[in-house]
Amino acid sequence: MKQMILVTGNSGFIGKYLTGLLLEKGNTIRGIDIRPRKDILNGFSQIDGNILDRNIVRQSMHDVDAIIHLAAEHKDFGITEADYFHVNEQGTKVLLEEASNAYIKKFILYSSVAIYGAQSNTNEETAPAPNNPYGASKLAAERLVTAWAKGDPDRTAIIIRPTVVFGPNSKANIFRLIRQVCDGRFIMVGNGENIKSIAYVENLVAATMFVIEKCSKGIQIFNYADEPHMKTYELIALICKVSGRKSIKFHIPLELAVTAGKFFDALGKVTGKDFSITGARMKKFATPTYHRAEKIRTLGFIAQHSIEDGLKINISWYKQIKTLTSLESESSE
Repeated sequence: MKQMILVTGNSGFIGKYLTGLLLEKGNTIRGIDIRPRKDILNGFSQIDGNILDRNIVRQSMHDVDAIIHLAAEHKDFGITEADYFHVNEQGTKVLLEEASNAYIKKFILYSSVAIYGAQSNTNEETAPAPNNPYGASKLAAERLVTAWAKGDPDRTAIIIRPTVVFGPNSKANIFRLIRQVCDGRFIMVGNGENIKSIAYVENLVAATMFVIEKCSKGIQIFNYADEPHMKTYELIALICKVSGRKSIKFHIPLELAVTAGKFFDALGKVTGKDFSITGARMKKFATPTYHRAEKIRTLGFIAQHSIEDGLKINISWYKQIKTLTSLESESSE
């Protein structure tokens, strides 16, 4: 059934892919985002504003059948604990209260595997144990959504917990990894035996559509990660293969890398600059982030893109933007 769907954070990386797929399926989309969109799409409109602005949120609810909540504070540098909770918890609260006032019965929250904290080999039954403000704030948002759904037996709440998401137009963790490997600047930290669950963005948004169409009343929670789950050294080897780079044999012991990274931690605090090499990132790189997602597959979901396909698309995009950046630099000289 075609619906009017409100998407918060629609101008972001995942939001743009999700909006495109929802429109392709014949839905009408209204977005809320603090970042304006310049592209003109049939069936799409955007309200420029903040989800913490109750008047903006109330205005956006007119004739809406379902809400997909993507907007969040999620950077890992320069954000205070209060910022995370202000946006991720309080923003969700405003949306839920106005959804209730507008008699909207379906709410989809993009949460995160960060709610599991340092735990590995998780599934949806694993008890949350967040170990940073971002994960704690997303768990707080989940609890609000769960309470909202329990308040009316006709409501549907779907919570999606993606692992790290990659694809064209993202410049987050996997992009940094691809860039370093493609540019011949990557050095392995640790032995690479830790598992890194990842998700290609087109698979994630397809999974979102799948659960929206599949799930009826009540509360449903889904992890999302692509398969197979790879160890870090396997992922690096695949990126090398796809990008045409030589395989990487040398690695730096984790303890040495963390010690070196602490210099950039201190420098970042003084300068306010977000360095790509930090002690925290070195630890994170060598930490297992293994999150299973069998639940959605038992319902029949099949990802259309393999991890290798996704990496090929991502690496091709990176090479294109690198070429364009180089050409623009040359033309300005």
